[in-house]
Amino acid sequence: MTTFITGGASQIGLGLARLLHQADRSVLFGSRAGRGTDGFTWVPFDWNDASTYENAFKRQDIKPIESVYVLPPVGIDPLPQVTPFIDLAIEKGVKRFVVISASDAVKGGPEMGAVHGYLEKVVLEKRGSVDYVALRPTWFTDNLARGQYLHIKEHDEIVTPLPEARIPFIAVEDISQAAFDAIVYEGYIDPEDEAKSGPILIGPELLSYDEVAQILSTALGRPIKHRIISREEALAQYVSFGLPEASAEFLVEVELNLEKGAAERLVTDEKFAVARKVGKVGVKEYIEKTKGLWLK
Repeated sequence: MTTFITGGASQIGLGLARLLHQADRSVLFGSRAGRGTDGFTWVPFDWNDASTYENAFKRQDIKPIESVYVLPPVGIDPLPQVTPFIDLAIEKGVKRFVVISASDAVKGGPEMGAVHGYLEKVVLEKRGSVDYVALRPTWFTDNLARGQYLHIKEHDEIVTPLPEARIPFIAVEDISQAAFDAIVYEGYIDPEDEAKSGPILIGPELLSYDEVAQILSTALGRPIKHRIISREEALAQYVSFGLPEASAEFLVEVELNLEKGAAERLVTDEKFAVARKVGKVGVKEYIEKTKGLWLK
């Protein structure tokens, strides 16, 4: 059967597609233009154009779609775009949804949490015929190669508003593996079984950004410092990445909560023990594998 991957060629989506391909499972990407889909079959799909939602289900040259990986669109309220697609997919025979949420997203709350909440509602109504997994990763190690890339490469620094926060950074490689495991899991996933339906994905170690900068310094052979910026500077940075201002405001508040121990508690507080799933790729291992990105 086929897995439909929304969100174009995202890091996690591509990692998931490669794992599925290695397992001899059919993959179909949904993408606005097909760029970066690494040779996988794709159909036009755009969260902002509901007329594209049926494209995946019209293909006659692939196995039926039984699972969907959902990367929600950016926005405080993604439900007006996502719910029609989820409803259509169920109507077309999809049996499992794997959605990316976040460790600090509130189920039924804004942004990714809204999609998690809607899926739970639908699955409870249709118990037994459809299920879901909401992956809840903490902050990505791979952001060092994205949002922090130019800071490290050109200015020898990491830039954050977090002087002391400790975070169990998770690698995209581990998130892709968790998505694959969720797709191929045999049997029904009970929405009330949080360990299976809502795993919290963390990395194998707690690190501050000062410690990350030291790991980078050792790997790259030059000093990398951690420069602290203000809330306003962090907000401006997220807006410069193309986030809508409301989403950037939301993200900054979530990030500042890390300074209050929001991510550290995922490791130290036993109430998260049942849902906790620890990845294998540590920050040092990730940096060693990708350090060519930042060499001068």
